[in-house]
Amino acid sequence: MSSSAPSPVRRRLIDLGGAVAAAVVSVAVAVVAFKISPADLSQRWQAGGDDAILHYTLFTSATQSFSFAENPALGFPDGLNVFFSSQVDVASALVMAAMATVLDGGLLMLNLYYLLTFAATAVTGYAFFRAVRVRPAVAVLFAVLFSVAPYHFFRIAAGHAFLAAYWAIPLAGILVLVAAGPSTDPFRRWGARFASPVARRLAHGTPVVLLSLLIATTGAYYFVFAAIVVAGTWAARVVTVLVRREGLRELAWPTLAFGSLAASVGTALVVLGLGFGERYAPYVNDRLVGESEYYAGKLLTLLTPWAGSDLSFFDEYAAEYAKGNAISTTEPPGAPVIASIGLVVLFAVVFVATATSGRGLQATAVGRFVSRPQVRALAFATAWTFAFYIVSGLGVFVALVVGPQIRAWSRLSIFLILFGLAAMALLVDAVPRRYGLKLAAVAAVVAIAVPDQVTGVDRAYPISPTDGTQTAVFVEAAEEALPDGCGVVQLPLKSFPDSGKIGQLNDYDEALPYLYSTPGQLEWSYGSVRGTTGWDVWADVTTPRSFASTVDETEACAVLVDTAGYSDAPQGWRPFVEAATGDVDAEVESVDGRYLLFEVGR
Repeated sequence: MSSSAPSPVRRRLIDLGGAVAAAVVSVAVAVVAFKISPADLSQRWQAGGDDAILHYTLFTSATQSFSFAENPALGFPDGLNVFFSSQVDVASALVMAAMATVLDGGLLMLNLYYLLTFAATAVTGYAFFRAVRVRPAVAVLFAVLFSVAPYHFFRIAAGHAFLAAYWAIPLAGILVLVAAGPSTDPFRRWGARFASPVARRLAHGTPVVLLSLLIATTGAYYFVFAAIVVAGTWAARVVTVLVRREGLRELAWPTLAFGSLAASVGTALVVLGLGFGERYAPYVNDRLVGESEYYAGKLLTLLTPWAGSDLSFFDEYAAEYAKGNAISTTEPPGAPVIASIGLVVLFAVVFVATATSGRGLQATAVGRFVSRPQVRALAFATAWTFAFYIVSGLGVFVALVVGPQIRAWSRLSIFLILFGLAAMALLVDAVPRRYGLKLAAVAAVVAIAVPDQVTGVDRAYPISPTDGTQTAVFVEAAEEALPDGCGVVQLPLKSFPDSGKIGQLNDYDEALPYLYSTPGQLEWSYGSVRGTTGWDVWADVTTPRSFASTVDETEACAVLVDTAGYSDAPQGWRPFVEAATGDVDAEVESVDGRYLLFEVGR
């Protein structure tokens, strides 16, 4: 007897096509939403301010040297090793290295990387929604919604390139399903196809371990958050098994999910914390426990449309809320309205499941939906994650007990967005096909998503591309005036990565000349990482005499003054330059007078 179910090969081809479709549509939506033209791709986007400059610097450096190797073009005289700045995760470093083999400009490379984050997130999102057991077409739709969530656009607008690469979040969601038990474990059926017990265990366990390893290659925020979310789900499963006396063997695969992730994350934290004889202190060691309060999330902003949404039914309440004395340091959660509705559904599931007996739930369609193992797992994961996300939540407890380095607990919103969208995907998937009901449900989702997630992006977060002509012209003149390999000491002296604003000089502004320089021509002093031996060269230079001595010892051949750093004392740079060069007449000056170049020993 023939079966209408597709063959395994056909299923794989369908899923491959679905993942590709989700990736392509997500990138296309991002291009349309930001109104990106081909010319924009090779220019510096001013969206993100100084954080964007930081990431353009990291990507430009990656075109000249692997991120975890020394780049002599920055951090003169010792060079910059981005590893010690704790800015680039392992996965991004590898992607940047691959991109650098075919691209030779940091501006173009970062802008294309931004678009790649939409594709990567859509692919892993599709895998997660299929693991939740919704049909391929529904998985494509919700993978796109997850990839183009307002959270993504906000990250790019804030200059957070590596936070925009949240492809690991759906993979963590898959581990949540494994940790929740056999009824939600998407790999259970894989292993069941093999006759040999060893083969079954390998088929079941290998993808779990691989997912854990992949998650550990992403940024610290995301892999720590993933460990917390999976840990809660695993702990709930442990309690369930013990209470029901189901036998400890039932904990094997959930424990593998949590254990392999915890081991991978722990190893990553240890390796990333090594100094390798150069770093002796983390550059961020002055964060306070209270910052976990300031940067935690809020329920109201999570459940209402974001600032760029064209769905205006909550605008009046949002404006009234903004008038109050609410904490303003919290980052926007970036939740789509569809995800917010899904979160309300999941909170309702917690209430209904608590108030109603299991047998009574089977009597209605709503009860049967609530009883689905996937829905219950998502509901618990949502409640657990929310406990860390919210102001005065468990995130503050972590800061007290473990340390305050992880402070922006509001970024857990991306997990909540994933779970909310998964709940809605299950609802849409459950709608029957007859009378065109499913098509109507899909159309309703799209009708809400387009004005909510797409049409207002450019208005809320314009990318504002610039060609940087004045800086580029100045750097070109400086390269003509100075010999190749010349070390240029930049005033005011400033450590890398962030060390605070000096006058009108923002963090990372001193990297702007480097962005427009020719590789191999000049070596810039900016880029010395605080807490490393490289910054020690400049750390104690506080007087004109010590500055002149250090310039001489490093054999620098020029001094560059960024006058924006001396807005509070316009002549403050003169004693330093005169001591080091014997002259205060600039050899090269930018058109706007911001940059002044002085040759040493002229």
